[in-house]
Amino acid sequence: MDNPAGNFHLSKWFLDFIGNQGEVMIFYAARLKWHGWSASYTSWLKYTKTTGVILKSRFSNVHIPMVGDESITWKDSKFGVSGIWTPLAKRIEARLFESTDGYLDWKCFQPDSKVELRIGNSVLSGRGYAEQLILTAPPWLIPMDELRWGRFASDQYNIVWIEIREKVNRQWLWANGVRIENCIIDDDRIYVPVKDLLLHLDRAIVLESEKKILSVVNRLIRYLPGFKKIMPVKFLIADETKWASSGKLQQNNKDVCTGYAIHELVNFNAR
Repeated sequence: MDNPAGNFHLSKWFLDFIGNQGEVMIFYAARLKWHGWSASYTSWLKYTKTTGVILKSRFSNVHIPMVGDESITWKDSKFGVSGIWTPLAKRIEARLFESTDGYLDWKCFQPDSKVELRIGNSVLSGRGYAEQLILTAPPWLIPMDELRWGRFASDQYNIVWIEIREKVNRQWLWANGVRIENCIIDDDRIYVPVKDLLLHLDRAIVLESEKKILSVVNRLIRYLPGFKKIMPVKFLIADETKWASSGKLQQNNKDVCTGYAIHELVNFNAR
């Protein structure tokens, strides 16, 4: 291979759900192509107060979400889950990285959604979120020491944020669909100075805390021979922590609303 990282293409879907009874679910569906090899991956993370976190995943029979004019539908017969995500906010998107190696496009189809899930014979209602990442540059070629991502939704506000920290920090934040710059993005708070908006995040529920990239790649290599060998160790052993938080939004030191958030930190300087 002249360029072992070349011919890379990843499409990765992330759908989430926060139920009216406090249930939290995350669904991933991804397809990766690399030098003529291909692999697919899907997972379902489920949290309830009684069960805690349960994770199911596999590398076969992967179903990709269907995007319609008015909704996104996804179903997985092996998981016994199907759902409809209906938008409550307008689509937003950005190109987060571009170089001669390729690009990273982020497409947030639904920053806030009304969701109906069917799991077996049960029907659950709540709020959700839907995005797709398209990568033609291998992610380990994107300069980053830390990556933060999150989304918050309430009846009054939806906020989505991304921050890549390296020598030069890059960030993207939208509040009710409006891009705002020069914000402060931390794990427990988001501050938007131009609007004096402060979002407190309690990080009450830890959904994931592991070296997730390493875990997935170790299972993926049977489908992509040689793939693990080209990845830098720094990328492979990154620590990922994902939270579900109750969020309290304040403006000018006055409470505005409460809602729920899902957010994460990926630390590429882990040991």
